[in-house]
Amino acid sequence: MSMNYKSLIKTTTGDLVILGVKDTCKTTLLMHIARELRQDAKNHVYIMETFPKWIHEFDNIPYMTIKEQDVEPKENLAYLEENSSIIQWSKDYTILNANEVVQFLKTNKDGIFSIECEDMEKISAFMTFVIYQCYRKQYLRAKAETLERINENYWFMVEESHNLLDSTVIAKKTFNKLRKIQNEFRNLKMHMVCVALRLQDLSPKIRAKMSILLARVSLDDYQLKVRNLLRNSKFRNEITSLEKGKFVFPETDNVLETKPFQQIGKPFEWKPKPKPQKPQAKKGFWHDLKKWFKTPLGIKYVRNGKPIDTQQEDTTEQEFQENEDEEYEVEEFLDDKEFWE
Repeated sequence: MSMNYKSLIKTTTGDLVILGVKDTCKTTLLMHIARELRQDAKNHVYIMETFPKWIHEFDNIPYMTIKEQDVEPKENLAYLEENSSIIQWSKDYTILNANEVVQFLKTNKDGIFSIECEDMEKISAFMTFVIYQCYRKQYLRAKAETLERINENYWFMVEESHNLLDSTVIAKKTFNKLRKIQNEFRNLKMHMVCVALRLQDLSPKIRAKMSILLARVSLDDYQLKVRNLLRNSKFRNEITSLEKGKFVFPETDNVLETKPFQQIGKPFEWKPKPKPQKPQAKKGFWHDLKKWFKTPLGIKYVRNGKPIDTQQEDTTEQEFQENEDEEYEVEEFLDDKEFWE
């Protein structure tokens, strides 16, 4: 039997790993799935990529570039593992443009994060920050018993997931939060769809709770994992030589065929809105009174339409006599007759 994108989404109803070697149309399939999800107004779709492909080839969607200097180490944390007498160190990271990222999530229903960081821990730390913002929103809705009534779903499309969910990185203490959030994904209507070259590169604590969609796989993955997954499948002997664009879903033993992706529109870079300037407070009676006491006789002289600072300029009688031809205006600060009486 064959599947389409809608039936695949309904069948998985949660996390999914698209596994296959290069040149098997994994990214093309992920783009089709993202487009299908975006058609539903209740789905929020956020794409994480480390290579600038989606920002040139996907549909009309805002994107935000995360630069290397936007994610910096915060501090080193010491911890002692069980059954170990050696103190280990774990890094913590801070997102310097966190306000802009939160504004991007609030402003845009869907979006692309193009991550330019080279350190895999930085990449994972940024992805954890984005997922946590959506997690807290859904958690508070569940606490207020409005999760089902609002019925919003968050989908995270992770390109090159072996760079974001590497087994050696996610195993560190710093990413306990990400593992805990991923355990509660389905309860909070949150989902993750990943693309990977090798199944062994992904953290087993993450991929163990995800469905698998198989393209043509490497012999290494076939021997270690895939052969057992397909032990009762009719595609067991074909999986290492599967045609380009074909995928096998082991849970139902169905085949999905994808077509070339035709771009509709073009992604555009999102710019944060400037912060509104606070209006200046109006100067009232007490301000004028204070200024009056600082000015001799409470009078402000104006020469040729321009004010004269009486504290800086020596306005003596001799200077006024030398400039008899110039006109002077007198501007009183306090015109309230009742006040003077």
